[in-house]
Amino acid sequence: MSRDHAMRAHAGFTLPALSDDTSAPHDEHRFILWNIAILLISALLLTMLSRDGKIDFALADLFFDHKGDEFPLRDLPILATYGHTWLKNLTTLFWLACMPLAIASFWYRPLYQWRSILFKFVIFAGCTAYVVQSLKSGSPHACPWDVTQFGGQAHWFPLFDMTGATSTDGRCWPGGHASGGFALVAIYFAARTTRPTLALSGLLLGLYLGCLMGLIQMMRGAHFLSHNLWSLWIVWAVCFALDRVWSAIAQRALGHHK
Repeated sequence: MSRDHAMRAHAGFTLPALSDDTSAPHDEHRFILWNIAILLISALLLTMLSRDGKIDFALADLFFDHKGDEFPLRDLPILATYGHTWLKNLTTLFWLACMPLAIASFWYRPLYQWRSILFKFVIFAGCTAYVVQSLKSGSPHACPWDVTQFGGQAHWFPLFDMTGATSTDGRCWPGGHASGGFALVAIYFAARTTRPTLALSGLLLGLYLGCLMGLIQMMRGAHFLSHNLWSLWIVWAVCFALDRVWSAIAQRALGHHK
């Protein structure tokens, strides 16, 4: 039993397809089925959460001062500067730093074994950022601090209900800041078949940072809970789709070499 397998067995759980045994189609099929099932079920639950709005507003109300008619933590330096600007820059710099490393792997031998992981992470994480920002830039849904219930001028309306789309340009769904942390989940998809320990670490780091960055924005009144959860869903869905495409290309290339 490999060291990574022993660690996972000792932990008492197994993540699908984290094995470095690339000749295990059963594990790969299970990985695919689990992801499809989780994405479909979570999409249904998130749609219900987003359309109902009660939990979103109840949580946002915890950080809203009705007497002052404002979110008092909105401009608090520890949240606005360190929690928003600095964390955003940190995750962006990490992604940017991986780009030259991926390119350098073509001639710097110590990086050769990391080439696939580096390129997959750069591509997967970059695509998640592009998709989230594209959806956000065209979204009619407003941020908590902009809706009438919290002193703003915009009208809240359920997700996928376009009757209120003309009330505001919104541009607040899904949560962009949280997606920067969740994008590190791409490490899991990049390393899951070759370096399972790194994959698990990347998964936990991405979930932790995404949740932290999402919570910071909720405290500031910048996003509802559902905005951040949808960011995680989109990041995971994009990474899973790219993982399937990458695997198909790799299998085809392997077939040509045989």
